[in-house]
Amino acid sequence: MTFEQLRYIVAIEKFGTLKDASEELHVTLSALSQGLNKVETELGITLFQRNRRGSTITKEGRIIVAQAKKILYALDDLYESADVMQNKLTGVLKVASIPGPFFQLFTTAQQLKNIYPEINIQIREQNSQTMLEELQSEKVDLALVVYNNEDLAKYPDLAFTKIKDCEMLVVAHKDSPVIQGGSAMTEELGEQPVILFDDKIVIGTMNEIKRVFGRNDIVISVNNPHIVQQYVEENKAYTVGLDLTFDHSQRFMQDMESVKIDFLTEIPTTHSFGIVTKSSRHETQLMKEFAYRLKKDFQEQIPELVNLT
Repeated sequence: MTFEQLRYIVAIEKFGTLKDASEELHVTLSALSQGLNKVETELGITLFQRNRRGSTITKEGRIIVAQAKKILYALDDLYESADVMQNKLTGVLKVASIPGPFFQLFTTAQQLKNIYPEINIQIREQNSQTMLEELQSEKVDLALVVYNNEDLAKYPDLAFTKIKDCEMLVVAHKDSPVIQGGSAMTEELGEQPVILFDDKIVIGTMNEIKRVFGRNDIVISVNNPHIVQQYVEENKAYTVGLDLTFDHSQRFMQDMESVKIDFLTEIPTTHSFGIVTKSSRHETQLMKEFAYRLKKDFQEQIPELVNLT
């Protein structure tokens, strides 16, 4: 039995048909079928039941494929460990983040890239809900997310590593009537236009403000944080967002007023921020190295790092 044959059975389990598996592996259908037959003959076990609709894995096949994955992961780790020792680490890492900590994320990625020039770290901004869903489907390897207890219950297969608590704020231009004397003018919250970053927690907070203080008919929701800042800078609207969203926006905040949302009692206004990965996904050396450095960089800013896994 060869490592290549183990890759064959893992691919068949993943894609469900020999045809799709052969295309993914760039081997002929005949070679894949022969490789599967050799594994089954050597083990004396039927791994897949073949039919017109595809290949259905057997109970015994699930056990064997799970062991094959462990062997292949260990082989990958062996090669990657050797690469790390020689500063030759390679690979692609897909990372997503909410807007606030994007600066620290980029800094950590650049430092790692300086050590391992051959790596490819792809970074994009997204809202937390999209990132959690894409972590599950493995479209994203690692994400910096704001989450709450509802998310912990909804995504039991994800590993949440808490970095810090974050607070919801109302942010408005200093000339806006929304914030005066260091307090939010609650009667103005339902009257003045508001622009929001399209995030589940942010939208939920605004919905509660509307329920408590009256309907606001001018609510703009966008997925570009720079548009949010532009509208608030021009005093066209106020915004609601997490404090860490504005941590690296000192220039923007110079002409702004902000207050914590401590006037809502029916929903939480303190949430968790942290690193999230998929529990069952094999961590490559690149994932491990990047997550370690990212945690370390945040620890230098925040003394306590709490693991929820």
